[in-house]
Amino acid sequence: MPTTVEIVVEAPEDIGERVDVVLGRRAPGVSRRVARSLALAGAVRRDGAIVRPSQRVAHGDRLVLAVDTAAAPPEIAALHVTDRFVYVDKPAGVHTLRLRPDDPPSLADAVAARHPECASASGPARDGGAIHRLDRETTGVVAFARSPAAWVAGRAAIAHASTLKLYLALCHLDDARPWPPVRAGVTAAPVPAALAELAVPLRACTQPPMPSALASIHVDLPLGHGATRRHVAVRPDGQPAHSQITVLTRGEHHCLVAVHLRHGHRHQARVHLAALGMPIVGDARYGGGEGALRLHAAALQLWLERQPEPRVLAPLHDAFAQRLQQLSLCAPQPRP
Repeated sequence: MPTTVEIVVEAPEDIGERVDVVLGRRAPGVSRRVARSLALAGAVRRDGAIVRPSQRVAHGDRLVLAVDTAAAPPEIAALHVTDRFVYVDKPAGVHTLRLRPDDPPSLADAVAARHPECASASGPARDGGAIHRLDRETTGVVAFARSPAAWVAGRAAIAHASTLKLYLALCHLDDARPWPPVRAGVTAAPVPAALAELAVPLRACTQPPMPSALASIHVDLPLGHGATRRHVAVRPDGQPAHSQITVLTRGEHHCLVAVHLRHGHRHQARVHLAALGMPIVGDARYGGGEGALRLHAAALQLWLERQPEPRVLAPLHDAFAQRLQQLSLCAPQPRP
Protein backbone atom coordinates (compact mmCIF):
# COMPACT_ATOMS: atom_id res chain seq x y z
CA MET A 1 0.00 0.00 0.00
CA PRO A 2 1.67 3.27 -1.09
CA THR A 3 2.06 5.97 1.52
CA THR A 4 3.99 9.20 1.87
CA VAL A 5 5.77 10.93 4.70
CA GLU A 6 6.12 14.70 4.40
CA ILE A 7 8.62 16.69 6.43
CA VAL A 8 8.68 20.53 6.42
CA VAL A 9 12.08 21.94 7.37
CA GLU A 10 11.43 24.39 10.21
CA ALA A 11 13.66 23.50 13.18
CA PRO A 12 16.79 25.70 13.37
CA GLU A 13 19.04 22.64 13.83
CA ASP A 14 17.77 21.18 10.53
CA ILE A 15 18.41 24.21 8.33
CA GLY A 16 21.47 23.63 6.18
CA GLU A 17 21.66 19.94 7.10
CA ARG A 18 21.78 17.00 4.69
CA VAL A 19 18.56 15.44 3.45
CA ASP A 20 19.34 12.06 5.06
CA VAL A 21 20.15 13.68 8.41
CA VAL A 22 16.83 15.56 8.52
CA LEU A 23 14.81 12.50 7.53
CA GLY A 24 16.64 10.42 10.14
CA ARG A 25 15.62 12.95 12.79
CA ARG A 26 12.05 13.63 11.74
CA ALA A 27 10.57 10.73 9.77
CA PRO A 28 8.93 7.95 11.82
CA GLY A 29 10.64 4.59 11.40
CA VAL A 30 13.58 6.06 9.45
CA SER A 31 17.21 6.08 10.55
CA ARG A 32 19.83 8.16 8.74
CA ARG A 33 21.24 5.01 7.14
CA VAL A 34 17.80 4.00 5.83
CA ALA A 35 17.07 7.57 4.68
CA ARG A 36 20.29 7.57 2.67
CA SER A 37 19.40 4.23 1.06
CA LEU A 38 15.89 5.40 0.14
CA ALA A 39 17.14 8.70 -1.26
CA LEU A 40 19.70 6.89 -3.42
CA ALA A 41 16.83 4.74 -4.71
CA GLY A 42 14.90 7.86 -5.77
CA ALA A 43 12.21 7.67 -3.06
CA VAL A 44 12.76 11.22 -1.72
CA ARG A 45 11.62 14.37 -3.52
CA ARG A 46 11.82 18.11 -2.87
CA ASP A 47 9.44 20.33 -4.81
CA GLY A 48 8.70 17.37 -7.08
CA ALA A 49 12.32 16.72 -7.93
CA ILE A 50 14.35 13.73 -6.74
CA VAL A 51 17.03 14.74 -4.25
CA ARG A 52 20.26 13.05 -3.27
CA PRO A 53 20.91 12.22 0.39
CA SER A 54 23.86 14.63 0.56
CA GLN A 55 21.94 17.70 -0.65
CA ARG A 56 21.41 20.47 1.89
CA VAL A 57 17.98 21.75 2.90
CA ALA A 58 16.68 25.25 3.52
CA HIS A 59 13.95 26.66 5.73
CA GLY A 60 10.50 25.79 4.36
CA ASP A 61 11.67 22.94 2.13
CA ARG A 62 9.18 20.09 1.87
CA LEU A 63 10.72 16.64 1.75
CA VAL A 64 8.38 13.89 0.57
CA LEU A 65 9.28 10.24 1.12
CA ALA A 66 7.14 7.76 -0.84
CA VAL A 67 7.20 4.09 0.16
CA ASP A 68 5.04 0.97 0.04
CA THR A 69 3.84 -0.34 3.41
CA ALA A 70 1.60 -3.13 4.64
CA ALA A 71 -1.89 -2.00 5.57
CA ALA A 72 -2.79 -3.18 9.05
CA PRO A 73 -0.75 -3.12 12.28
CA PRO A 74 -0.46 -6.38 14.25
CA GLU A 75 -2.95 -7.38 16.92
CA ILE A 76 -1.60 -6.68 20.41
CA ALA A 77 -2.72 -7.04 24.01
CA ALA A 78 -2.42 -4.12 26.41
CA LEU A 79 -1.04 -5.24 29.77
CA HIS A 80 -1.30 -1.96 31.70
CA VAL A 81 -1.74 1.76 31.06
CA THR A 82 -0.60 4.57 33.36
CA ASP A 83 -0.49 8.34 32.95
CA ARG A 84 3.05 8.05 31.65
CA PHE A 85 3.36 4.67 29.91
CA VAL A 86 1.54 2.07 27.87
CA TYR A 87 2.69 -1.51 28.49
CA VAL A 88 1.91 -4.05 25.78
CA ASP A 89 2.52 -7.77 25.23
CA LYS A 90 4.72 -8.19 22.16
CA PRO A 91 4.01 -11.27 20.01
CA ALA A 92 6.75 -13.22 18.26
CA GLY A 93 7.64 -12.29 14.68
CA VAL A 94 6.96 -8.56 15.08
CA HIS A 95 9.64 -5.86 15.24
CA THR A 96 9.35 -3.36 18.09
CA LEU A 97 10.03 -0.62 15.53
CA ARG A 98 10.14 -0.61 11.77
CA LEU A 99 13.71 -0.70 10.52
CA ARG A 100 12.55 0.85 7.25
CA PRO A 101 9.33 2.72 6.46
CA ASP A 102 8.44 0.07 3.87
CA ASP A 103 8.76 -2.75 6.42
CA PRO A 104 5.60 -4.49 7.72
CA PRO A 105 3.84 -2.62 10.54
CA SER A 106 5.58 -2.88 13.88
CA LEU A 107 4.59 -2.99 17.53
CA ALA A 108 5.01 0.80 17.62
CA ASP A 109 2.48 1.15 14.80
CA ALA A 110 -0.04 -0.94 16.71
CA VAL A 111 0.47 1.13 19.87
CA ALA A 112 0.14 4.41 17.94
CA ALA A 113 -3.18 3.23 16.47
CA ARG A 114 -4.61 3.02 20.01
CA HIS A 115 -2.55 5.71 21.70
CA PRO A 116 -1.57 8.35 19.08
CA GLU A 117 0.30 10.38 21.69
CA CYS A 118 3.01 7.70 21.84
CA ALA A 119 4.03 8.32 18.22
CA SER A 120 5.33 11.81 19.03
CA ALA A 121 6.63 11.09 22.55
CA SER A 122 10.19 10.02 21.74
CA GLY A 123 13.19 12.16 20.84
CA PRO A 124 13.94 10.36 17.55
CA ALA A 125 10.64 10.09 15.67
CA ARG A 126 11.52 6.58 14.51
CA ASP A 127 11.30 5.27 18.12
CA GLY A 128 7.52 5.76 18.25
CA GLY A 129 7.60 6.30 22.02
CA ALA A 130 9.32 2.97 22.78
CA ILE A 131 11.75 3.33 25.67
CA HIS A 132 13.40 -0.05 24.91
CA ARG A 133 13.21 -2.83 22.35
CA LEU A 134 12.84 -6.58 22.15
CA ASP A 135 14.28 -8.68 19.35
CA ARG A 136 11.85 -9.72 16.61
CA GLU A 137 11.25 -13.25 17.92
CA THR A 138 11.32 -12.35 21.63
CA THR A 139 7.91 -12.07 23.31
CA GLY A 140 6.74 -10.14 26.35
CA VAL A 141 6.31 -6.75 27.92
CA VAL A 142 7.42 -3.54 26.17
CA ALA A 143 6.84 -0.02 27.51
CA PHE A 144 5.90 3.01 25.40
CA ALA A 145 5.98 6.58 26.71
CA ARG A 146 2.93 8.81 26.35
CA SER A 147 4.78 12.15 26.48
CA PRO A 148 8.29 13.50 25.79
CA ALA A 149 8.90 13.88 29.55
CA ALA A 150 7.89 10.26 30.15
CA TRP A 151 10.16 9.09 27.33
CA VAL A 152 13.19 10.83 28.84
CA ALA A 153 12.37 9.46 32.30
CA GLY A 154 11.67 5.99 30.92
CA ARG A 155 14.93 5.82 29.01
CA ALA A 156 16.80 6.75 32.18
CA ALA A 157 14.85 4.16 34.16
CA ILE A 158 15.66 1.36 31.70
CA ALA A 159 19.35 1.97 32.33
CA HIS A 160 18.89 2.12 36.13
CA ALA A 161 20.13 -0.88 38.12
CA SER A 162 16.99 -0.88 40.31
CA THR A 163 14.61 -1.35 37.36
CA LEU A 164 13.28 -4.91 37.21
CA LYS A 165 13.89 -6.55 33.83
CA LEU A 166 13.10 -10.26 34.14
CA TYR A 167 13.24 -12.75 31.28
CA LEU A 168 12.37 -16.44 31.10
CA ALA A 169 14.42 -18.60 28.72
CA LEU A 170 14.37 -22.23 27.71
CA CYS A 171 17.99 -23.31 27.30
CA HIS A 172 19.92 -26.28 26.05
CA LEU A 173 21.70 -28.07 28.88
CA ASP A 174 24.87 -30.13 28.67
CA ASP A 175 24.93 -32.51 31.62
CA ALA A 176 28.71 -32.79 31.32
CA ARG A 177 29.14 -29.13 32.25
CA PRO A 178 29.37 -28.22 35.94
CA TRP A 179 26.78 -25.92 37.50
CA PRO A 180 27.38 -23.22 38.34
CA PRO A 181 29.82 -22.78 35.46
CA VAL A 182 33.43 -22.39 36.55
CA ARG A 183 34.91 -19.38 34.79
CA ALA A 184 36.00 -15.80 35.37
CA GLY A 185 33.12 -13.38 35.73
CA VAL A 186 30.71 -15.94 37.24
CA THR A 187 29.97 -16.11 40.98
CA ALA A 188 27.35 -17.90 43.08
CA ALA A 189 24.39 -15.85 44.31
CA PRO A 190 21.27 -16.35 46.46
CA VAL A 191 18.06 -17.12 44.61
CA PRO A 192 16.14 -13.82 44.19
CA ALA A 193 13.17 -13.65 46.54
CA ALA A 194 11.11 -11.97 43.80
CA LEU A 195 11.00 -15.20 41.79
CA ALA A 196 8.70 -16.91 44.28
CA GLU A 197 6.08 -14.18 44.02
CA LEU A 198 6.38 -13.92 40.25
CA ALA A 199 6.26 -17.59 39.32
CA VAL A 200 2.54 -18.19 39.82
CA PRO A 201 1.17 -15.19 37.88
CA LEU A 202 3.62 -15.89 35.07
CA ARG A 203 2.16 -19.38 34.71
CA ALA A 204 5.58 -20.94 34.24
CA CYS A 205 4.33 -23.94 36.21
CA THR A 206 1.21 -24.78 38.18
CA GLN A 207 3.42 -25.78 41.11
CA PRO A 208 6.62 -23.80 40.55
CA PRO A 209 9.67 -25.63 41.89
CA MET A 210 11.32 -23.17 44.24
CA PRO A 211 13.50 -25.26 46.60
CA SER A 212 16.52 -23.64 48.20
CA ALA A 213 18.75 -25.97 46.17
CA LEU A 214 18.00 -24.09 42.95
CA ALA A 215 21.20 -22.46 41.73
CA SER A 216 21.61 -18.77 40.98
CA ILE A 217 24.69 -16.99 39.68
CA HIS A 218 25.90 -13.47 38.99
CA VAL A 219 27.38 -13.08 35.51
CA ASP A 220 29.70 -10.13 34.88
CA LEU A 221 30.89 -10.54 31.30
CA PRO A 222 31.47 -7.35 29.24
CA LEU A 223 29.85 -7.19 25.81
CA GLY A 224 31.00 -5.64 22.55
CA HIS A 225 30.76 -6.03 18.79
CA GLY A 226 31.05 -9.58 17.51
CA ALA A 227 32.40 -10.99 14.28
CA THR A 228 29.72 -9.17 12.28
CA ARG A 229 27.55 -6.12 12.80
CA ARG A 230 24.63 -8.42 13.66
CA HIS A 231 26.47 -10.23 16.44
CA VAL A 232 27.39 -9.35 20.02
CA ALA A 233 30.22 -11.11 21.85
CA VAL A 234 31.86 -11.29 25.28
CA ARG A 235 34.90 -9.04 25.01
CA PRO A 236 37.37 -7.84 27.67
CA ASP A 237 37.19 -4.33 26.20
CA GLY A 238 33.39 -4.32 25.97
CA GLN A 239 30.79 -2.47 28.03
CA PRO A 240 30.04 -3.77 31.54
CA ALA A 241 27.08 -6.17 31.49
CA HIS A 242 25.62 -7.84 34.58
CA SER A 243 22.97 -10.57 34.59
CA GLN A 244 21.65 -12.79 37.37
CA ILE A 245 20.70 -16.23 36.08
CA THR A 246 18.63 -18.68 38.12
CA VAL A 247 17.80 -22.23 37.10
CA LEU A 248 14.10 -22.73 37.87
CA THR A 249 13.74 -26.32 36.71
CA ARG A 250 15.85 -28.70 34.67
CA GLY A 251 15.38 -31.81 32.60
CA GLU A 252 17.68 -34.22 30.83
CA HIS A 253 18.84 -31.86 28.09
CA HIS A 254 17.06 -28.57 28.80
CA CYS A 255 16.43 -26.12 31.62
CA LEU A 256 14.14 -23.18 32.29
CA VAL A 257 15.98 -20.15 33.64
CA ALA A 258 15.10 -16.68 34.88
CA VAL A 259 17.42 -13.87 33.82
CA HIS A 260 17.51 -10.57 35.70
CA LEU A 261 19.27 -7.86 33.69
CA ARG A 262 20.96 -5.11 35.66
CA HIS A 263 22.14 -3.59 32.41
CA GLY A 264 20.18 -3.98 29.20
CA HIS A 265 22.59 -4.24 26.31
CA ARG A 266 21.59 -5.60 22.93
CA HIS A 267 21.30 -9.44 23.02
CA GLN A 268 22.63 -9.47 26.60
CA ALA A 269 20.62 -12.45 27.88
CA ARG A 270 21.24 -14.40 24.69
CA VAL A 271 25.00 -13.85 24.69
CA HIS A 272 25.52 -14.44 28.41
CA LEU A 273 23.61 -17.74 28.30
CA ALA A 274 25.50 -18.87 25.19
CA ALA A 275 28.81 -17.97 26.85
CA LEU A 276 27.88 -20.27 29.75
CA GLY A 277 27.31 -23.17 27.35
CA MET A 278 23.53 -23.06 27.62
CA PRO A 279 22.24 -21.22 24.52
CA ILE A 280 18.56 -20.41 24.24
CA VAL A 281 16.48 -22.89 22.26
CA GLY A 282 15.86 -21.51 18.77
CA ASP A 283 18.66 -18.94 18.97
CA ALA A 284 20.48 -19.91 15.77
CA ARG A 285 22.69 -16.81 15.92
CA TYR A 286 24.26 -17.88 19.21
CA GLY A 287 24.32 -21.64 18.94
CA GLY A 288 20.78 -22.58 20.01
CA GLY A 289 19.68 -24.18 16.75
CA GLU A 290 16.74 -23.48 14.47
CA GLY A 291 13.11 -23.05 15.46
CA ALA A 292 11.13 -20.62 17.60
CA LEU A 293 13.24 -18.51 19.96
CA ARG A 294 12.18 -19.36 23.52
CA LEU A 295 12.91 -16.05 25.22
CA HIS A 296 10.16 -14.10 27.01
CA ALA A 297 10.27 -10.70 28.71
CA ALA A 298 8.18 -11.72 31.69
CA ALA A 299 8.24 -8.72 34.02
CA LEU A 300 9.14 -5.04 33.96
CA GLN A 301 9.04 -2.43 36.69
CA LEU A 302 10.51 0.98 35.91
CA TRP A 303 12.30 2.72 38.75
CA LEU A 304 11.63 6.44 38.36
CA GLU A 305 13.00 9.24 40.52
CA ARG A 306 9.74 10.39 42.06
CA GLN A 307 7.65 7.23 42.06
CA PRO A 308 8.22 3.71 40.70
CA GLU A 309 5.83 2.43 38.07
CA PRO A 310 3.69 -0.66 38.80
CA ARG A 311 5.23 -4.07 38.22
CA VAL A 312 3.86 -5.32 34.90
CA LEU A 313 3.77 -9.04 34.10
CA ALA A 314 3.40 -10.71 30.70
CA PRO A 315 2.03 -14.27 31.04
CA LEU A 316 4.04 -16.93 29.28
CA HIS A 317 2.69 -17.39 25.75
CA ASP A 318 0.88 -20.66 25.02
CA ALA A 319 3.44 -22.01 22.54
CA PHE A 320 6.26 -21.51 25.05
CA ALA A 321 4.27 -23.08 27.91
CA GLN A 322 3.33 -26.06 25.74
CA ARG A 323 6.99 -26.62 24.87
CA LEU A 324 7.86 -26.68 28.57
CA GLN A 325 5.13 -29.25 29.15
CA GLN A 326 6.47 -31.41 26.31
CA LEU A 327 9.90 -31.39 27.96
CA SER A 328 8.37 -32.09 31.39
CA LEU A 329 9.73 -28.79 32.70
CA CYS A 330 6.33 -27.66 33.97
CA ALA A 331 2.98 -29.20 34.77
CA PRO A 332 0.03 -28.87 32.36
CA GLN A 333 -2.15 -25.85 32.98
CA PRO A 334 -5.57 -26.61 34.50
CA ARG A 335 -8.53 -26.04 32.22
CA PRO A 336 -10.72 -23.05 33.19
